[in-house]
Amino acid sequence: MASSVNDPTEMHELLQLSLAPAIGDSDPRLAFEALIKENNALIVSPDLDNGRRIVTQRTAIHMAMVAHWAEQEHRAFGYDRPFAVAALGGTGRGEMTPCSDTDLALLFDDEIEGNPFRERLQAQTLHSGDFFRRYGFRPGLQPFQLEDMPRLEGKQLNAFIDLTPIYDPSGLTDRFRERIRATFDPFEHFLEVSRFGPGRNKVMPSAPLDFERLDHFDIKIEGLRTFLGGIWTLAIEGFRHSKDIYAELEDPRDLEAYEFLLRIRSFIHLRRGTHLPEKVDGTHPEDLLNFNDFLSFDELLPETATESERREFSHEVRSRILSARRRVIAFARGVIGRELQRGRGRNRSRSVIVEPGGLRHVGSAPGASPRDRSSAALQLLLCSQRYGVAINPSELEGTFDQAGDWLEPVPDLAALFYEPRGSLAATFEFLSQVEGAEERLFPGHDRFASSIEARVLFERNWCRGTLARRKLEALQRQVEEGNAMLEAAVAPDRLVDYEQGLSPTLEAALLDADHLAAVKLALKTKRLPVTEEDLKALDDPTLPPEERFGSGFSKIPLADYYTAFRTQGGFPAEMIAITEFLVANRRAFKKVAEDGFNDDFKVASFARHCGDEQRLRALFVFTYADRFEWESEFIVPSRWFNIRELYLKAIQRYRPGHDSTKALRDAGYSERELAVLNDFGRDFFSGMYRKHAARFGSHLLGIASRPTSDPSPKAAIVRDGTATLLGVAARDFPGLAACITGEIWKSGYSLAQANLFSAINHGLALDFFHVAPSGPAPSDDLARRVELAIREHRHISPEDESHLAKIQGELTLEEVRPGQYRLRHDTPQDTAGLVYALCYKVLRDLHGNIHGLKSQVARGQSFISIYLSLPPGKSLHQARLLMTSW
Repeated sequence: MASSVNDPTEMHELLQLSLAPAIGDSDPRLAFEALIKENNALIVSPDLDNGRRIVTQRTAIHMAMVAHWAEQEHRAFGYDRPFAVAALGGTGRGEMTPCSDTDLALLFDDEIEGNPFRERLQAQTLHSGDFFRRYGFRPGLQPFQLEDMPRLEGKQLNAFIDLTPIYDPSGLTDRFRERIRATFDPFEHFLEVSRFGPGRNKVMPSAPLDFERLDHFDIKIEGLRTFLGGIWTLAIEGFRHSKDIYAELEDPRDLEAYEFLLRIRSFIHLRRGTHLPEKVDGTHPEDLLNFNDFLSFDELLPETATESERREFSHEVRSRILSARRRVIAFARGVIGRELQRGRGRNRSRSVIVEPGGLRHVGSAPGASPRDRSSAALQLLLCSQRYGVAINPSELEGTFDQAGDWLEPVPDLAALFYEPRGSLAATFEFLSQVEGAEERLFPGHDRFASSIEARVLFERNWCRGTLARRKLEALQRQVEEGNAMLEAAVAPDRLVDYEQGLSPTLEAALLDADHLAAVKLALKTKRLPVTEEDLKALDDPTLPPEERFGSGFSKIPLADYYTAFRTQGGFPAEMIAITEFLVANRRAFKKVAEDGFNDDFKVASFARHCGDEQRLRALFVFTYADRFEWESEFIVPSRWFNIRELYLKAIQRYRPGHDSTKALRDAGYSERELAVLNDFGRDFFSGMYRKHAARFGSHLLGIASRPTSDPSPKAAIVRDGTATLLGVAARDFPGLAACITGEIWKSGYSLAQANLFSAINHGLALDFFHVAPSGPAPSDDLARRVELAIREHRHISPEDESHLAKIQGELTLEEVRPGQYRLRHDTPQDTAGLVYALCYKVLRDLHGNIHGLKSQVARGQSFISIYLSLPPGKSLHQARLLMTSW
């Protein structure tokens, strides 16, 4: 059996000792219970310096049983792919206490979905009590594959710091750690783990902590995790295991204090005798010490101890706890503070660092152009928004000094509106401190912010600039609440059931990235361009001044206002068209709803005016956020009743022949669309791309309805957060992937990622290509060129082979399912044309049909997997021989 390469000598010896009876005994559970009984005896002994021994031994007992089980199951099933069972978090550190969770991972170099070996293992541990009946405890096993590692974040990523093999005959654990090292974001993770330090949810707080309280002490959060916040901060560079950092600590008393808290936690856990579920805030009831717990430590002494001995012993324990709490706080604060002062926390571009006072930009060169200075300023705002860390106030006289004289729209401006995390309102609140800055980005803003309108006259408190930011805050809350509802739902499709009512929060969450960004931009700028409605108001002397002159502050016509946003600010043309529609129709729902009954004629006319379902939804979400406080549904309920009814009736107009009383909704799509889109498989619907299905749904339906013709493909630039994607909907054919990737490469773009989805039963393809952010921003011309390349079957002729990028690095082809193969290429070569070259080779040399592709590029490392089928008569061996010439 493979043993852990991460355990200290003592743990390794204990593994062997605990394994012997487990293997030799017909009932491993009896061996487990006996070993745990011995460990409990250590816990209730008066020895206060055996904390490391207790947790190391207890972890070894659990790991030995899991290793025994994993080896037997592996042998019995005959699984021939690389596989491992590994420990995470506290289990991986060898620090289990009586109420600790057993954090374990099943690691596969294979697909997880539909994997029969994975299903067998989880059937024993998750879906039944087989493992518990045999071994005496319930392991928390979660499956992962290599492709999952770039998606790890937050606490889950942090748990992988202490990834430790339990059963790993092929060394797969090391490959998982290397993949994480190549793909994780050290800057974001630094911010994450520093929040585990003293004062949660803040980066290096200066306020004192209540470490002398006796009535409330969470030994995990306020003690152990505080110390680990410092350890993990040091571990980020190289994504190293905590035990490696332990060995490098300068003062051994820091680790001794931590191990003493582990000793006390073991006693408190055993004394509780419970193992209650984790609370919503992540705390465990067994970790909370109250006043009575601080009076209980004399229970560790034998019955023969005198009253004086008990009193002195209890005093010593309490004194050492207080000392340990002070020491771990000082350790974590010192480590995090030192790292901040060294500027270790930097974003990927190395231009933004985090210091005790907040974020600061360090990449601007003296004498930089206004465009470069604007890019630096907006990048700093984006970092603050994305990571939720304030900008250092000194930057008001640094990066943002006199920004009202030079700030201009650059592509980073669009990124602020597309960023899904953080508060855009908070970003503009910071920018509002800089005189003239917002006016430079949004012409007319300063006149708007200081103007008077009906709400300002009525409320008599805030200016319009503040009120506009509050609308953005309301929209953000709606999106977050809606996303939480969708993620928590067992059946998300049943949430979007218009027969049961309308949820504005869900509607906000169902918007794709372009429409959501357009709603944000419209909320920010709706009163700045001059619309036809504004011109009519100016010509109406019967209106009060605040209505006649309450809009159009830039004096720029709507048709021209957003030109700079598109040509300089990085906003896609289609997204700008949506914004213009929202601004031009900012009162459309109100006007139509105020007419009273929503008859068929009115509903049909309104639906035609909006054009499609997503634009109708965007207008509703925009209207709801715009009126979230002023003239809200709580102030004018009858108007909002009509608005809701109009929206519900209009949205049915895009679903002809659909029985709304029995409809299944999934992200707002009709059953007709789902009948086709379901063929793209669970991988599509469980991921992020489902948001963009509405963008291509009608086109896919059109292709599916004409199986004998060759309809034109549809390609479009879409945004998802700060990522830029090329989406393509087309009839599927051999060589489609090569056509698209070849055109992308020939057009001068690099790919960061690509995902291809096939509806085999309908002959459809829906593909998404992530354009690398380091290169030029893709334009709408790229989409048109890709459409032409597909129609003309470009880049797949024999003559194109001479232009292929050279393929270097490890190249493998293996059968993952009967008749399904995976071509994998891992290389340090970061080549823009590598994906195209592989697609071309699959088509021309293997005559294979590609139905899935995953490509990730991180820090000069390329990880590419192409899923394909081989033609009849061609064996795996023959295909591998052909690949030797590549």
